[in-house]
Amino acid sequence: MHNTNIICLGDSFTRGFGVRKKENWISQSYPENTTLINAGINGDTTSGMLARFSRDVIEHRPDYVLITGGINDFIVGSSLDIPKNNYMAMAHQAAAQRITPIIGIAPGFSAGQIRSDWAAFSDFGKVSEKHLLLRLWLHSFASTFHFPVFDFYAGFESFKAQTGQLFQNDLYLDGIHLTASGHKAIAQNVTHMITKLLDKNTN
Repeated sequence: MHNTNIICLGDSFTRGFGVRKKENWISQSYPENTTLINAGINGDTTSGMLARFSRDVIEHRPDYVLITGGINDFIVGSSLDIPKNNYMAMAHQAAAQRITPIIGIAPGFSAGQIRSDWAAFSDFGKVSEKHLLLRLWLHSFASTFHFPVFDFYAGFESFKAQTGQLFQNDLYLDGIHLTASGHKAIAQNVTHMITKLLDKNTN
């Protein structure tokens, strides 16, 4: 049976900032006959991801590329148009090379837990607003071009709603980056989404 290769392109959410490699959601996702490759860079923006897209994705010829980013764009004050344009460029570059793009939507953050030094230089209320607007646009974009979507935001919010507030506080290291428990929750969702995607494409 063919082994499916998926390159996961992104920022610290993908890289696994603050947790050990084996605790990262990519290392904990085990869909059958599937290899996930971590191409995340801490602090990266969608512009940085686009700049390295050929080197980190196209040259490796994966079956899929999971693209997840945008929050760092907003933290440094970028407009909504920048990640929109970058997502479009990356998705269409992949499709042109017969690599199926998966549109990833990053999970939200816990505003009350964000470090004070980070909150001092960025308005995380505005960051959250832009992130939610980008999420809506990404769903529309993916629907138009029939690209699959991995909505980590929806999945993580659903998971948090099913847990108690005390446990929710254990999901974030600093309000933005996930703990090992947060990554484990994401991994369970990813395994399900990939299995569902591959089953759909083989039927």
